[in-house]
Amino acid sequence: MRTLLSYLLLLVLKLFGAERLDRHDALPLGSSLSDAIALYGDPFEVCKSDSLPESTEYTFDVSPFHGCVAWEWRGQIHCIVYFPEKSFPAPDLKFMCDNYGDGKNWTVATEGYLYFREDKLVRLWCSAMPPIGVATMEYWSAKEAYSSSIANGESAG
Repeated sequence: MRTLLSYLLLLVLKLFGAERLDRHDALPLGSSLSDAIALYGDPFEVCKSDSLPESTEYTFDVSPFHGCVAWEWRGQIHCIVYFPEKSFPAPDLKFMCDNYGDGKNWTVATEGYLYFREDKLVRLWCSAMPPIGVATMEYWSAKEAYSSSIANGESAG
């Protein structure tokens, strides 16, 4: 049960825009798990990824208004999904493009849903729902290859 003080704290945070994703630091792709912990604190959940068993999924609380799931693969963070409590579509998309664009432009594959960095090394996806994510194409390709192998009845090992 939340106390009056915790409700007041949340109200103050909202008044200063803390519920907006762009008010927080982004975890860079290619970061180490140590970098993620330094930025967001210890993960509250750790598990093997169902979509690519070679990777590990870490879930963090970024703020009282944001969660973050980061997938570590081959010793680096290759995929990051933010879960804002409330979506601010235009500022959220700008935050992601600015932080993961590496100074490059983005190609729109599907307006409002799927974008590729012009060097084709990173993809970004979002929707009308709050989650918004980014992944290296290397990771995404490995994940897709694993999914295809399972769909074709190949061994998961």
